[in-house]
Amino acid sequence: MTLDDDVRSELASLEAEHRLRTPRIIDGPQGPTVILDGVEVVNLSSNDYLSLAGDPRLARAAHGALAEAGSGAGASRLIAGTQRWHVVLEQAMADWMRCGGVRLFNTGYAANVGVMTTLVRAGDLVISDELNHASIIDGCRLSKAEVVVVPHRDLVALEQALARAPGHPRALVVTESLFSMDGDIADLGAIAALCRRFGAALVVDEAHAIGAIGPEGRGLCAEAAVVPDVVIGTFGKALGSFGAFAATTQPIAELLWNRARPFVFSTALPPSVPASSLAAIEIVRGSEGLDRRRTLASHARRFRELVPRAGGARESAIAPIRIGDDREVMRLTAQLLEARVFVQGIRPPTVPEGTARLRVSFATGHTVQQIDNAAVLLNNAPRHVV
Repeated sequence: MTLDDDVRSELASLEAEHRLRTPRIIDGPQGPTVILDGVEVVNLSSNDYLSLAGDPRLARAAHGALAEAGSGAGASRLIAGTQRWHVVLEQAMADWMRCGGVRLFNTGYAANVGVMTTLVRAGDLVISDELNHASIIDGCRLSKAEVVVVPHRDLVALEQALARAPGHPRALVVTESLFSMDGDIADLGAIAALCRRFGAALVVDEAHAIGAIGPEGRGLCAEAAVVPDVVIGTFGKALGSFGAFAATTQPIAELLWNRARPFVFSTALPPSVPASSLAAIEIVRGSEGLDRRRTLASHARRFRELVPRAGGARESAIAPIRIGDDREVMRLTAQLLEARVFVQGIRPPTVPEGTARLRVSFATGHTVQQIDNAAVLLNNAPRHVV
């Protein structure tokens, strides 16, 4: 059997398990409504929480940088790829996040892998929430540290795991703040207190909270008055641009420059990307950003009042509806698409076995009528919910 034959067999198995992914194509800008496979639909599946991905101000900023600095960085940041735009964005982020240093990464995945593999190594201890993102999981594995996975949001289990910290050169706790598939929130104050008690470092992935929650949109750590050793965030969700960052101290940012392999061995972001991110930060930090966050929270509260079985925190823009069965969740996605509402079914391995779900996500640009119509469709859909 050739490799191609073997791969075809693997794809057939995925299809039989109702887990084969196929692309859906969007024409035009991202937004609360999109042209999906040629049909206009209400988009309740994206992470464009503040409806900035299609904002012309971000596009104009990117266009200006293209005209000024060209389309590519041409090299890694450590060689000849550091453009003025990268430096200005890191400085703006440090000011916004109120920290000593910021390091840009090309993706959130690269940021998590880069941070974890830089800060811990063989002999160290990492404690990770069981529902952390795949990029955190892979970063933990690649670090070669001892990894203890604790049940989701279980503070007792975290405390028990941290009791092992004195036997390791370095101990680190890593968690998401707003969990991407469940829409619930970590108890950051309690986690930070346990880390202080046991002398452990704290890394928090704020990918789904940055821009959308907290004072000036600085996330749930800022809202809880918690200062982790590192905050990971992305520009590609609420900020409507692309790329990611680690907000931290100046020494840690310098170490990431020297040792974070996804950073060191990647061509830098094109100048147009940090330019659009800078435009987004200006919007998010101002009064318009506050208004957008208030609208987003209002949408989340309204939807949960109309659909009580929707999970997640009350004002979270992520509202999962657990279905359980892989085939059933994709049938419901197809049924909603027939009504021109796009809610993607999420299946393993993205979520644990037996927990397939409709992941409903909101954006500032949605209308109240669109939220209400989606609620009616979801309440009326025949279902076998676990």
